[in-house]
Amino acid sequence: MDAFLEYNNVVQEDMGFLNNGRIRLADGQITFKNTKTGKVQTIDASEIKKITWMRLANKPGIKVSLKNGIGYRFGGFSEKELEKIKAFASRNWEQELLPVEQSIKGWNYGKAEFEGQLLEFVVDGKPCFEIPLSNVSNCTAGKSETVLEFHQNEDCAVSLMEMRFHIPTDPDADEDADPVEWEHKCSASYICFQEFRRSVMEFAGIETETDQPVATLLQILCTTPRGRYDIKVYQNHLSLHGKTYDYKIPIKTIMRLFLLPHKDGRHMYFVISLNPPIRQGQTRYHFLVLEFTKDEEIELDLGLTEQQLKEQYKGKLEKRLSGTVFEVVSKIFRVIVDMKITVPGTFIGHSGTPAVMCAHKQASGFLYPLEKGFVYVHKPPMYIRFEEISTVNFARSDVSTRSFDFEIELKGGSTLVFNSVEKEEYNRLFDFATNKRLRIRNAKRLDKVNYAEDKFAGSDDEIDPYKETVVQEGKDKEAAEESEETDSEDEDYDVEADTRKRKAKEGSSEGSEPDEEYDSSEASEVSGSDNEESSKKKEKKLKEPKPKRPKKEKSEKVDKGGGKKEKKKKDPNAPKKPQTAYFLWFRDNHAALKKEGGTASEVAQRGGKLWRELDEETKQKYEKKAAEDRERYAKEMKEYKEAGGGMEAFSSEKHSPTKTPVKAKSKEYISDDESSSGLSDDKPLKKLKSEVKNDDADSDED
Repeated sequence: MDAFLEYNNVVQEDMGFLNNGRIRLADGQITFKNTKTGKVQTIDASEIKKITWMRLANKPGIKVSLKNGIGYRFGGFSEKELEKIKAFASRNWEQELLPVEQSIKGWNYGKAEFEGQLLEFVVDGKPCFEIPLSNVSNCTAGKSETVLEFHQNEDCAVSLMEMRFHIPTDPDADEDADPVEWEHKCSASYICFQEFRRSVMEFAGIETETDQPVATLLQILCTTPRGRYDIKVYQNHLSLHGKTYDYKIPIKTIMRLFLLPHKDGRHMYFVISLNPPIRQGQTRYHFLVLEFTKDEEIELDLGLTEQQLKEQYKGKLEKRLSGTVFEVVSKIFRVIVDMKITVPGTFIGHSGTPAVMCAHKQASGFLYPLEKGFVYVHKPPMYIRFEEISTVNFARSDVSTRSFDFEIELKGGSTLVFNSVEKEEYNRLFDFATNKRLRIRNAKRLDKVNYAEDKFAGSDDEIDPYKETVVQEGKDKEAAEESEETDSEDEDYDVEADTRKRKAKEGSSEGSEPDEEYDSSEASEVSGSDNEESSKKKEKKLKEPKPKRPKKEKSEKVDKGGGKKEKKKKDPNAPKKPQTAYFLWFRDNHAALKKEGGTASEVAQRGGKLWRELDEETKQKYEKKAAEDRERYAKEMKEYKEAGGGMEAFSSEKHSPTKTPVKAKSKEYISDDESSSGLSDDKPLKKLKSEVKNDDADSDED
């Protein structure tokens, strides 16, 4: 014997729409869970009056009628499940599952019967269709017909708007009857219509605006939709009256209630989840968000008598309520809607409250991690259940900024991004997601905040993310170079290479000029003039001031002009250089490190960390391989040089010096040259050059 029966892909009819879900038939209750909203509906087995087997849409289903007149219809079963459910109901609930044959004649006349909160239309002794009176929004009676209007379900592509019933006085009446008697029959018909309307209004529980509400709340601040509303709470619906818009919300459309504290500690949010949502033009609102001041108090007298409160709500509400506004409103809704209010659990953020400040689509708000999901208020409000979540991701968490992005990827394929989350919330959210067994795409906990905190920075100061990123990259590069230097073998000093570099530097500095004139003291360092000439040039510069440039920039300019070192050409025929122990190990384990994901920089960082934590035995193995590689390189290099390798590249480099661009020389720079240091600046430049040539010729003759 099965202790319970459970079926997936079952539907429940609600206001003309079939909600998908799963149903569980247990010993003491029937449980249905809506797949879309996650709402769980429970029916106590002791409240069941009868169960019938009937068709719902195009498949078999069951109708559960309760003692209070409410009926539930579930469909999506198969024909073979009839005997199993029948035996289970008889054994556990002592109820007989009765098959019901429905009328399919298509007649539009029959008999209307009220059974609990259902209006059943019977044709030829068989039920044709039934109307849950809770779906009726209004009922009007005329002289010849009664009109039923229905609540609209936004999820339905096609909705039933209204239905008209005609009640004839006497179908066999003679048209030539006495007019007085005919008028009497018409008045009797009108009375019959009124009786029909009264039955509908009674069982449907429809109150008009003239009826006495249970509670009236004046000028309540509503952040979604924005405005202040007078809220009247009736037994079966809410009435919101604002400056521009009015709303009528059935109690049965309320799915969840949340009470959330604001981060500032002075306000409270009361969130009402609706399905179907209310509409304002083309905008749909699935949530009502009411905002209250925490210290504001109220005294409220309810519109029901003590006897009514005791009978209808079992003494859970008192005639007079007093206290803070959010507590009074929460108590009224909890009793009227008969639903628990969800509050934050054990999660406490960096601010000391359950609220995590963030932004969604450029609108700031608060994210509340709850026991069964996340709630975000207030623009737009949303509730994300854990069972809807595929993975969560902590994006931009490794960069040097004060915030990161919290991404929630849903099983439906969409992704919700909450950005600008404070870095201090990272570990708290990470631990929360881990405890709730949520899949984390980049499962990595931060040991410390990446950015360098300025302890003297004011509250208005902002950190420069680009600057911090550049600084951090520089530090990482220096650390990598130090690590490479410690792991690699020291190279031998090459005298010939150093001599070639110095000659190339001297030749390039003699044939190049700076783009602008600079301080004569700087020029003396380049040209090699003595101190006396330097003092003369300083005096000259005092007479004719020129824009000076810092020494650091000047030296960089000279290096760019001619003192820049040329990169040594790589010999393609030379033997391959030896690898260090670290690189040999990294090459063997690169595939395993790459499997964990991340950028190339992150993979390299993980490799460096694992190398430092590696045991000595493994390190010795790779050190031995590195030593063998060095011996191999030394042997091959020796053979390569003996065979004349590398000489062609050296000779071509020696006989083809790099040409530097010829630029016009300023008078000052020429006067500072060693070959013309004794000449006057007052003489023409051409004459100076000819004299220099003559002097050279005289010296050769001597």
